Amino acid sequence: MPHITPSDQSLGSRMVLATLLFCFVFTLGAVAVKTWSTWQINIATMRAELNLIAQVYQFTLSKAIWEMDRDTLKTHLTSASKISAVGQIVIMIMPDQHATETFTFKQTTWKKSTIAPSLQLTLSYQAFPNARHQQVGKLIIYGDEHVLWSRLRGEVVSIIVTQIIQSLLLAGFIMLLFNRSVTVHVQRIAHHLAQLSPENLGHPLVMQRSTRQDELSMLVAGVNHLQHSLLEYLQQKRLYEQELAEHRDHLADRVAERTEELFAANKALGSSAETLRQLGDIGKELTTSLNHHAICQTLYRHLLALMPLDAFSVALLDEQGDRLNLIYYIEDGNVACPSYVMLDHPSSLSALAFREERELVIADEALIEKAPIPEGITPNTPMRTAVLRPLIVNNQRIGVLSIRSHNTNAFQERELDILRSTAVYTAIALANATAYAATEASRAQTANALEDLRQAQSQLIQSEKMAALGQLIAGVAHEINTPIGAVKSSGKNIADALSHALENLPKLFQFLDTNDQQRFMQLIKHKAEPLLSTREERNKTRALSQQLADAAIINPRHTAGILVQLHADNHLAEYLPLLQHPESSLILDTAYSIASIINNTDNINIAVESVSKIIFALKSFSRFNREGVSIEAHLKDGLETVLTIYQNQIKQNIELIRNYQDIEPILCFPDELNQVWTNLIHNALQAMQYKGVLKVEISRSGNDAMVVISDNGCGIAENIRSKIFDVFFTTKSAGEGSGLGLDIVKKIIAKHHGRIEVQSEVGQGSTFTIYLPYLANIAV
Repeated sequence: MPHITPSDQSLGSRMVLATLLFCFVFTLGAVAVKTWSTWQINIATMRAELNLIAQVYQFTLSKAIWEMDRDTLKTHLTSASKISAVGQIVIMIMPDQHATETFTFKQTTWKKSTIAPSLQLTLSYQAFPNARHQQVGKLIIYGDEHVLWSRLRGEVVSIIVTQIIQSLLLAGFIMLLFNRSVTVHVQRIAHHLAQLSPENLGHPLVMQRSTRQDELSMLVAGVNHLQHSLLEYLQQKRLYEQELAEHRDHLADRVAERTEELFAANKALGSSAETLRQLGDIGKELTTSLNHHAICQTLYRHLLALMPLDAFSVALLDEQGDRLNLIYYIEDGNVACPSYVMLDHPSSLSALAFREERELVIADEALIEKAPIPEGITPNTPMRTAVLRPLIVNNQRIGVLSIRSHNTNAFQERELDILRSTAVYTAIALANATAYAATEASRAQTANALEDLRQAQSQLIQSEKMAALGQLIAGVAHEINTPIGAVKSSGKNIADALSHALENLPKLFQFLDTNDQQRFMQLIKHKAEPLLSTREERNKTRALSQQLADAAIINPRHTAGILVQLHADNHLAEYLPLLQHPESSLILDTAYSIASIINNTDNINIAVESVSKIIFALKSFSRFNREGVSIEAHLKDGLETVLTIYQNQIKQNIELIRNYQDIEPILCFPDELNQVWTNLIHNALQAMQYKGVLKVEISRSGNDAMVVISDNGCGIAENIRSKIFDVFFTTKSAGEGSGLGLDIVKKIIAKHHGRIEVQSEVGQGSTFTIYLPYLANIAV
């Protein structure tokens, strides 16, 4: 039962507060309604007063206006304006054919208002009986709002006081009624419940009131029923506690007995658990090793700590299946050399345990001594106990594990269980080690085979490259011989022109003044224009010859030809003084010789650059990357190298279209990609029979560099299009193709993690599209 503190409010106090709050709200509502009603009554009263004033003064004011008696009119208006309800009186006199006059009388405190009522009345007068009423003016009476509020304030105070008294009387009556009907009885129930305890649950709650059935009667009945139920529950609980105490005493005796038994069992279990933990650790350590000798050493170390053994050995079945290889044997600290024993050996205990596939526990000293002794072991004390157990994995025998001791009956059931458990782990570990050794040997063989394959593939690619170069060598030689011939011819021309110039220059400078010498030097310094065709050169000579003839130059045709050769045909006016000189022929011949030396020197430089480009292309093409390391390279460089090699075939009847976008370098094997470009360009030229359009494009598509090589040759038939990348497939005659070209192309692109697509139509040509991704690294 919760304790009620002084700060808690009782039900009665809350009821009083609720009643007072209701009365306050009721008072406010009633005051508001009565105040509004009083206000409406005051407005109606003021309106009635204004009507009464209008009725009283209507005739007298109308007569005063008719008779033009201004004094009487003012007297009546002054008298009317003194009435408290009137705020302002306005009268407008409207005589015939005269201006309207207005008289206003108002209270000093009056202000115009939309709340106070007003009255407007038309004034008319009948001059004699049966005469027509004539309108003489208008009367407007305004009520005073100040009076309305003054009257309301006086009445509101009375309303509030009266309503408060009524509300207090109503509240008192309600509280008195509630207190006698509810509060007293509720307090009685609360007091009864506060005093309730297990000792007085048998005393029912009794109320001093009439026996009518209502909510309080139901509450009293519920409290009495609850007390009765609690009383029965406590009695039953006492009985249960008494029985439980008796059982508790009996159980304590049994627990003490079982505790002693469990203590002994736990002690034995603790020893077994420690052994199991050690066996688990042994198993983990054995199975994490993949070396036979390390596994045997680990097992021997742990068994030596768990049991009294003096010799330990492990023998594994040989691959031939006819012998056991003794991979580890130790006796009294001495390790034997590896040896073997045949499975049909008559006295070998290991062979016997393997053949019969069962555990052998031998306590016969004579039988143990007959067993063969491994090389490197000299027994000092005879072995009197031996245990041998086959090692089995997946129902397959793989070897034998054995332990020996100098003591008789050295290995009891505990030691045998330990050996059986560790034999399982040992068999698994040794099988894993054997499988790992076989896997490593196979992996090494596979790695060697892959390296041999890679070398063979690289040699094949290099052979294909050299074969293609061999087919092109005649054209390449021609491409080299052409600029060499140009160098030879230009050298002879330079020698002849130099001899002629050295002979004429001394004479020339003797009769040329300073201005003519400057003109002469300018004449031989004109830079060469783009190469002109024969027709263009002839047209220029003809036009210049006509200009020279008009200028009266001797031998204009010959002079025009020399000026065109000197590229001075557009500067005729500058050189007229030289052309009109008496020694103009000597001047032109000498200038032509010097210009010829300059032009032939340029020709030699161009020829040397052409040869250098071809040699660089041959060097790049024939290079062989033996390291197999990818590098960043521009695809344009490799394509241009191959196109240079094929320059002699292309320049004849092939229209070469280059469309190179400026893309980033790509990580690749440039030498191998050169073989791709060689095979595709070579096939395209052959498909066109070296006549047609060859188009080479470089662009970027997403994360791929894209190379497109297309031709307008014979195309590829649809029935063989899917076979062109097969090894040894070729459509060429015997001896012309090996069928390896496109197979090598596909393998090289696959090595770069790219792809190749082909589109072809017979009679229209073929397009090969190569996609090479931008990668951070290319695994070989």
